[in-house]
Amino acid sequence: WRQAGTFGFHGGSRSGGYSIPSLVGGDVQFNPSIGAADETGDRLYDDGYVNTDTGTATDGLTSNWGYNDSSQVSGDSLYLHATGIESVRSDSLTQSFAPHSRRNERGLAPFLQFEAVNQKDFYGFQPGISASLSWMPIRLNQHWSDLTLVQTRQDSQITWTDRYDLDGTGAYIPDAPYAGSSGSPGFMIGNIPDSRESTTIDLGSEEALIRNQVSTRFSADQTTFSFGPTLGCRITDTVQLRAGMGVSVHWLHWRALQKETLTATQSSGTSELARWKDSSSGDRILGGVYLQLGAEWTPKGQPWSIQGLFRGDLGQSFSEDIGPSKVSYDVDGFTTALMLRYQL
Repeated sequence: WRQAGTFGFHGGSRSGGYSIPSLVGGDVQFNPSIGAADETGDRLYDDGYVNTDTGTATDGLTSNWGYNDSSQVSGDSLYLHATGIESVRSDSLTQSFAPHSRRNERGLAPFLQFEAVNQKDFYGFQPGISASLSWMPIRLNQHWSDLTLVQTRQDSQITWTDRYDLDGTGAYIPDAPYAGSSGSPGFMIGNIPDSRESTTIDLGSEEALIRNQVSTRFSADQTTFSFGPTLGCRITDTVQLRAGMGVSVHWLHWRALQKETLTATQSSGTSELARWKDSSSGDRILGGVYLQLGAEWTPKGQPWSIQGLFRGDLGQSFSEDIGPSKVSYDVDGFTTALMLRYQL
């Protein structure tokens, strides 16, 4: 069983730097030509008009006006209506942190060791030399989303109602439809409305949900070759304690791939806005040192033995960019093993 080292991952994405277009249109405002409610001027309504004539600047009245339907007159009031459209666009952006973690790689791994031991005791110790070979697979898969954008366009219809006071002459107003002009005498009304009201009707909205999906896959095969001296001490005829230390060479053969997509979902369906793919691979040699301790049991008269082993490793680290993400790995770790040894 082996804890092969510490694996670090710092995720990143490209969607945050992408210029996302508006998928729901932009701000729109259409106002009818009815002018300001407190100033004289020409006004065009859906069901009539009130323009200035040659005397408006003097007395504020005009004969240059018209209306379409008798229902627009109520008592001594004339009502004219105009309609406008307003579209307001808004964005709601949510950005979260990409994965950022460190963890140890653990698992079962094959461990092969060769050892040459001097059969003569030196002050109760048996020196030797050992070489070992081990292999450990490393796998990482990360999936996340760190950007969500909601684009919304709200459409509204605005209706303005202007009321003109007929000053007690409502019974004498010309029948509809009526169209006065500036160049001839006619029924006079004030050019400025006595009141103006507006009502807003919600026409609905359009929405686009934009989000990214990121997938990172990293795999490596760590092959470790170690070489160094050992020293044994026999406790009984069948039990021996052994210790060793030396240098290690760690060969990492690695492959990395990150894919990212940016999609938009609307009422018409889902479409892809952008796609990115980053990949890399290679080999890296890392140096290190190790220290190991073991206890060995050998049955009397037998060429085989069973050894329990604990080993600690310390060594160099490795890091690599995968597009906007980064992975790192160091070989610091430890190994526990139960080995069957055979004496040649």
